[in-house]
Amino acid sequence: MRRPTLKDVAEATGYSASTVSRALAGSPQISESTRRRIGAAARRLGYQADPIGSLLRAPRPRVLGLLCRLDQELHVVYRDHILARAEAHGLRLVTESVGPLRGAGEAIGNLHRLRCQTLIIIDPATVAQAEPALLEGAVTIGQQRPVAASDLVTSDNSGGMAQLIDHLRGLGHRRLLYIDSTPGVSADARRRAFQQAAGQAGLAFHTVAGGADVDSGLAALAPLLDLAGSLRPDPGQEPCTAVVCYNDQCAQGAIIAALRAGLRPGADLSVAGVDNSRLAASAAFDLTSIDRSPAEVARLAVELAEARVESGSPAHEPVSRTVGTTLVPRSSTGPARR
Repeated sequence: MRRPTLKDVAEATGYSASTVSRALAGSPQISESTRRRIGAAARRLGYQADPIGSLLRAPRPRVLGLLCRLDQELHVVYRDHILARAEAHGLRLVTESVGPLRGAGEAIGNLHRLRCQTLIIIDPATVAQAEPALLEGAVTIGQQRPVAASDLVTSDNSGGMAQLIDHLRGLGHRRLLYIDSTPGVSADARRRAFQQAAGQAGLAFHTVAGGADVDSGLAALAPLLDLAGSLRPDPGQEPCTAVVCYNDQCAQGAIIAALRAGLRPGADLSVAGVDNSRLAASAAFDLTSIDRSPAEVARLAVELAEARVESGSPAHEPVSRTVGTTLVPRSSTGPARR
């Protein structure tokens, strides 16, 4: 069966194809009664607009491109908030996920072909291999700009981390383990925030290599748990009684390692993460975590991106915005075991 076209709607209503097109797009140049009549005919015929064609034909498409990694839960949460905020502002959002099978250059090229006027980048590492010229005028969510001429929305790691360390100290923990991520700007920022907060609180700590996924947390913690259920990164030293992980996915792996060793999270060993993910809030993990206010980050990112769309030019002074972080305590942390 042939798919109804714009011409079919025009013939059914007696209007020109251009009038039908403007009416279906909600143009204020078309009267309300005409829009209703055309809309009713389009529904009756089963006409559906071609969104890609509409984007390519529009003189000012108001389209944002989002570059992220959808294998990272925080990126998914940011994507959802950015999409909702963009729609509220009358902006379209096209998302490209970068990963082992799709490079940043290819993804950016596709976004530009779809007439995305401004890019939003989640984490500069996402576009580490891209040509700098392709990133001019972007809005970045992360700890630093991938290029000088881009706006930046940053989460302040120090506030939430200081709250977490105070929380653990109040529970009697005096020696901590920090599971790091692979080298990068985000990992460096979170590690520095942890080290500064723990140092100021007078707590001893040990840092081990890890990563940003469940397997990394499992692999990092499992070898450090002895047969008696103690966490001893260094033989002969007092055991660590709490684990702070780079992110929630890493912390979930650490919890699995503790459970396999017969330890109860929050009772025998405290575990905390960062990002306050959906799994962290689940009854299955009930993980103490640092919330990064993703809704506020998304709001600022979309507002900055819209300002660039409205200006029609990427060549303006880069803007920086900072969002605070807060601790969300749950049952995965409890009094230190003596």
